[in-house]
Amino acid sequence: MQIGPVRSALRADVPVGRARRLPERLRSLLAVPTWGRRPEPRVRYGQPFVPGLAALGRQYVNEARPVLERADAVRGRRFTYYGRTVGFPGRIDWEPRGLSEAWRVALNSLDDLEAIGVAAALAPTADVRRRWYEVAAAHVREWIAAEPAGRGVGWSVPALARRIPNLIQLQVFFAQEIRADAGFRRALLDSLMAQAPALAAAVPGHPRDHDLIAAARALFSAGRFFDGLEARGWLETGSALLWEQLREQIGEDGGHRSRNLAVHLLVLADYLEVVAFLQAANDDVPIWARKRVKAMVDFLARCLHPDGEIALFHGAAIGRARPAREVLTAAAIVLHEPGLAPPGDLPGVWPLLVVGESGRRVHAHLPRRREPAEPRALRRTGFYVLPGDAGDVMLLDGDAPPPGGDANVFGYELSVGGTRLIVDAGAGGDDGAAWGEYFRSTRAHNVLAVGGAEQIAKGRMPAVSEVQWVVRDGLLYFGGVHDGFARLSLDLRLRHRRRVFCLPGRFWIVCDEILGSGADEWEAESFVHFHPEVTIEARCNRRLGFIARRGESAWLQLVPSGAGEVRVGQGIDGPRPQGWYAARAGERRPAPVVSFPIRGELPLVFGYALLPRSEAPTSLAFEYDAFRLAVSLRTGEADYRISVVQGDLGMVVRGTGGTGA
Repeated sequence: MQIGPVRSALRADVPVGRARRLPERLRSLLAVPTWGRRPEPRVRYGQPFVPGLAALGRQYVNEARPVLERADAVRGRRFTYYGRTVGFPGRIDWEPRGLSEAWRVALNSLDDLEAIGVAAALAPTADVRRRWYEVAAAHVREWIAAEPAGRGVGWSVPALARRIPNLIQLQVFFAQEIRADAGFRRALLDSLMAQAPALAAAVPGHPRDHDLIAAARALFSAGRFFDGLEARGWLETGSALLWEQLREQIGEDGGHRSRNLAVHLLVLADYLEVVAFLQAANDDVPIWARKRVKAMVDFLARCLHPDGEIALFHGAAIGRARPAREVLTAAAIVLHEPGLAPPGDLPGVWPLLVVGESGRRVHAHLPRRREPAEPRALRRTGFYVLPGDAGDVMLLDGDAPPPGGDANVFGYELSVGGTRLIVDAGAGGDDGAAWGEYFRSTRAHNVLAVGGAEQIAKGRMPAVSEVQWVVRDGLLYFGGVHDGFARLSLDLRLRHRRRVFCLPGRFWIVCDEILGSGADEWEAESFVHFHPEVTIEARCNRRLGFIARRGESAWLQLVPSGAGEVRVGQGIDGPRPQGWYAARAGERRPAPVVSFPIRGELPLVFGYALLPRSEAPTSLAFEYDAFRLAVSLRTGEADYRISVVQGDLGMVVRGTGGTGA
């Protein structure tokens, strides 16, 4: 058999060009840069991450104005967090020096991607939308290129927890553009596939705080976004953590254990988005979980001032989280609770993104009723609500500070006529250690200091005891004791008791008692901080008093008792600042503060009365012994005699207002 000719014949049957191209094609295939790379991550399309995106149209431009301003700032490479604005004319420095870790975490969270997505959805032309996509894509590419996996603050749990949902939502806002941009799509998906496992690995050792809830939501989102066994594990981990931490971090009264209402808003918004997602996907929400989220909303509604914003206890700041009005609106629709809806139209764009067009129609037909504030003891969280007439309410902090919280034991805020008059100092923002120390200090709150000392010393939080809450014959009473100054006495028995009496529409009385043993003299000072727009006017109706006024119906009379002198200050700078207010982080404003110093042997008993919209001649007196406190308040023709005997409360009224016991 002749093999040679056969081989020749076989070669002759193959075209010369094809024979030559075959080795070249093999070499080309082996030389492709993607050879050996894992395939593009599989994505589960159609997941309702932004259920209401289709409803967002040009008619919402006015409501979206603050969001559009944020988007414009990003386009101009300016970023504002915690009251500090930083611009980057060149490349963004993702680890800028001289700024706090919280600021750097916020920068690396890429929260402004939502604002860019909203701007694109509201774009008047396709060309404008394309430019917004270019801004978003360039912003994300810059972060991916500058932040190697696993390094820097950008890979911490708080930053990962916020950034992962933002990047997933970006692919919803720009679905068409990203589908057509294969290079960016692959870079984005690969980055997410690196971030989600990093977060999953870090979660087990993370403290049980609100950032853990955000991380659980991020793993839930990643598990719903990607397909495959690994993604299923993220989903299971995220779902389990979400419900576990809802039970662990939220008390039976609905309050978050941080005792910070801005954190409460952050957590509540996360849970509302998860519940809205599950409902849009026709999945079940555990019945008990829905009830606990509803309790969170009820708690929030009770702890708001009449202006619709939160109290500023323990570093809470307006603007750190979604506006309370937007969160309440979304909750009313998502939870099918019309009583939660605040008056007015659908506010902002975030509720629309959560509930969609059908939710907007539901909101339009919800009954609008403004429930007056009711007396409440939110004991698990430690907040107490002492209302007056419509638009008047005192919000009282009646428990120990949380870890890292402010020296605000028994501090309060007060609104009169729907407007804040007496305020907590607020949050220091990113202004350095000195200002941070002031805003956390005892003297920055409506509390009492002994000998100029702090309630919190060397990280030890005061222990609160003997808390009483009584509602009897229309009179509200709060009483409590804390040991924050016990270290100042040799026997460690120095205590501060504060009692607050409220007769709605008539008065609030604040009584402070410094209790202990020994014959030494002690000094104490009680502070009352007013809003920057309040004017203080001294009055002498037989006794010194003050009129604090912010508007036609927003004013009150302040009448002290027991203190030897009165100090008034505003905007004091220096090593021990005093008289400053920052409702939003970094927006520091000078504000009046009135204080009542006292000196003498124990027990020291003194305080003041707050009378809304009253200029009547008023006097206040306290009588105290080991078993009984008697309070006498005379205002105009009315004479109020209040007694507390070992916790038993009684009141007698003579003159105008009738007589009762």
